[in-house]
Amino acid sequence: MSLLEKVKNLFGFTPAEQQSNEPSEPVPATPKSAPTGPPPAAQLREQVMRFIVSKLRAYQNEPDTAPIGLRLSVLCANPEDEELYRVALWTNQSGKFQAELTRQLADNYITLPKNWQFDYAFFTDALPDATYREGNLGLFVVDKAKPDSSPLLAKVSALVGLMEQPDYILDSTKKTTFCIGRGHTTQTASGRVRTNDIVILNDDAPGFDPQKGAGNGAVSRAHATIRYDLIQNRYALLVDPGGLPAGGNKTKIIHSNDSTERADIAGMSYPLQSGDQIELGGEVLLLFELC
Repeated sequence: MSLLEKVKNLFGFTPAEQQSNEPSEPVPATPKSAPTGPPPAAQLREQVMRFIVSKLRAYQNEPDTAPIGLRLSVLCANPEDEELYRVALWTNQSGKFQAELTRQLADNYITLPKNWQFDYAFFTDALPDATYREGNLGLFVVDKAKPDSSPLLAKVSALVGLMEQPDYILDSTKKTTFCIGRGHTTQTASGRVRTNDIVILNDDAPGFDPQKGAGNGAVSRAHATIRYDLIQNRYALLVDPGGLPAGGNKTKIIHSNDSTERADIAGMSYPLQSGDQIELGGEVLLLFELC
C-alpha cells in the first residue's frame, strides 16, 4: 500500500464501493388472471335456452295449443364449434337438455305436452327451413294443428335370436319410444324400473329355445331404444348404456345397401330405413321394416 493510500485510510477516505457487474435477478412476470364467469359450454347452453324460450313466448299460459315437438338446427363453422355445441347440449346424457329446457319453459309459464319431442342437428353449409332463426340457430316448431306428416307404422322381427313375440308392431299414434332389452323389466342406474317393449327372451323364460336363443345372453337388459321422430317423421335407433362399448357391449346397423354403421355414441339418433338390420351384442339380429 502506498504512503498516499495509508494517509487516506488514516483520515477515513476509502474508495467508493464498486458496483456489481453481475446481472440482476429477472423480475417475474405478473401471471395473467384466469378468466372469470361460467365456462364456454355453459354460456352457450344458456344462450340456446334463451333463444328457444324467447321464441315460444306466444305459448305462455296456452297449454292446449303448445308445440308437440321442437327441432334445433345449429350452423357450425368448424368441428371445434360443433364439439362445443355437443357439450352444451349434453349429447352424451340423453334427455338431460330436454329436461332442463322443460324446467326453464315452465318457469316462463310455457307448458309443453308430457311426451313432447326435442331433436337437434348440426349443419356446416346453411340452416334448413325453420320457424324461427337467430344468428346460427334455427328452431322448427311442430304443433298439434299442423302435424309434419302422417304417423308411420313399423315392424320389428328377429332374424337371429329369439324374441317373446314373432314380431312387434310399432304404432307411433300410441307411443313414440320402444325399449329393446333382454327380459321384461330391469332397474337402471338411477333406480328407475325400465319396461322393455321389444323383449329378447331370457334363458329361464317360458318358451325359450336354447338353439334359437343361443346368443340372447349377449343382449343387455337395457340395450337400445327405437324412437319415432315426429319432426322428421321417421324412426331412429338410440343406444342405451347397456348397448354401448363403455358398458362392455356393442350395437350396429346393417343397411339394406350392405353398408354398416356402428351405433356407439350415447344420445345420438341413428335414422332407420325399411330393411335395416339391427345387430345387438354381435349375436342377435333384428329386422326393421315399415308397414
